Amino acid sequence: MPNKYKVFFHDGPEIGLKTSVLKGKAWIDEFGLKIEGRAGIRVIPATNIKEVEMFRLHGMARVIRVDHTEGRLFLAVVRFMIGQFASVNFFKTGELHTSLKSLTIPNGSPPKSLPG
Repeated sequence: MPNKYKVFFHDGPEIGLKTSVLKGKAWIDEFGLKIEGRAGIRVIPATNIKEVEMFRLHGMARVIRVDHTEGRLFLAVVRFMIGQFASVNFFKTGELHTSLKSLTIPNGSPPKSLPG
């Protein structure tokens, strides 16, 4: 069973301190990234993920940016969330970033073929 992370997330071109975010759970399985929120489960297939980057939001919290064929998603693993205030889990966000990064193919590199 995959690790499920308690996260905040936002679909949109950018994120800031005043951006309204949603609370949910995220995990990675054989299909790609799944996010469960109030509206149900959303799936971003691994083949649709173009780029994954982690950055510091205003120097305070780690946030992951996922660019995919349908747009852009921001998410971070939280310890707790009260309204729009969230305490971001630094290490778990890094762990999720590493897992997401492994789904992408490095730019300019063709997929590795099997010897034969």
